[in-house]
Amino acid sequence: MNPLLKTPSSDFAGIRDGRNSLPLYIDIDLTIARSINANSHLVLNIAGNSLFVDADVINGGSGIVHFQDTNLGSSSAPFYVAPGFIANVGFTQLLIENAAQAGKRMRIFYGVDIDFQAGVTSSTNTNISNSLPASKIPVYQAGLEYSSSFKSTAAMAANTPETIFTPAANANGAIIHAAYINSSAVNNTTNSTLIAKASAPASITDGDVILAATAGFSVSTTIVTYGNLVQPIKIPAGKGLYAICSIGEASAFRSSLFTLL
Repeated sequence: MNPLLKTPSSDFAGIRDGRNSLPLYIDIDLTIARSINANSHLVLNIAGNSLFVDADVINGGSGIVHFQDTNLGSSSAPFYVAPGFIANVGFTQLLIENAAQAGKRMRIFYGVDIDFQAGVTSSTNTNISNSLPASKIPVYQAGLEYSSSFKSTAAMAANTPETIFTPAANANGAIIHAAYINSSAVNNTTNSTLIAKASAPASITDGDVILAATAGFSVSTTIVTYGNLVQPIKIPAGKGLYAICSIGEASAFRSSLFTLL
């Protein structure tokens, strides 16, 4: 044996012969709705004390997980679980509830004494170590990969919205990674906003204002206003995203990068 080599901290012999647990996983199809009240819940007879839900925000969906539920929810805590969820709690059974989510799945990784940790630089990365951290709360951060884009140069009529995505398309929530609006009118100021709402807005304040064109400058008789999203923002499920202006535009440019979860 080379005396210069340190004794490894991991029990590789135990890993080789199966005495040490490696991550196991199970896929749950979320296209079917499940609930305790409808007696359509899913019970998983799996055991462990470490759990991580795959951070794939494109294909992954959300649901409710009850740890060690043996009496249909009268005492167990209902945890809302989405991609990136991490828990270190012992269980020999999981109970799952979820809304129907077309094309979505929940991939659960689990095992014994495996320390899943939220990645430092991205919520889509996960570190695995042997020491328990003080906090394991994944967050949406700048740089998270987007899946859809929108751009338009159409001049809008006053209070006539342009749809970026519909409420029906946003079944599980959406992340707006970047957005920009540039609006101009002749001899007048047109206020332009991006609105999140469960139906098409009727004005520039009718709904949740995600972005407003607040800065401005004049070129001859044309007044230009513009705005840029400062940081990514998550929009709740069931709300669409719309652009709208207060006065008819002479010219415009709007763009957005987003992910429908």
